[in-house]
Amino acid sequence: MPAGPDDPHPNTFVHPHPITPAHKRIFRENALLYQLNEAMDGREPARLRGLLKEYRDEYPEDPHEMQEGYTLIADCIEHPSEQTRTAARRYYDEEIASTLRRFVMRHCLQDNR
Repeated sequence: MPAGPDDPHPNTFVHPHPITPAHKRIFRENALLYQLNEAMDGREPARLRGLLKEYRDEYPEDPHEMQEGYTLIADCIEHPSEQTRTAARRYYDEEIASTLRRFVMRHCLQDNR
């Protein structure tokens, strides 16, 4: 099918679901999130912060509200303190729909250093 409703129908076979710029943006976001998760799992705060900068630059709207959670996790890994634990506890208690909540628990609130 054509990419848009007003695009002409080609006289040949085409991909049934064309890849649009919106799809490419989603693919890029997913790739960045995968890399952020790798850096988080590897406890690499410098890499996490670098990737987070890319994520902020490319997705300033933060559609899934991930930036605060990743920043907090990087802080907890790099500088564990009572201040980061307090911030993590607030995040954990208030951001109940966050997909990063369990990772905040793991990297900030559990004693697993």
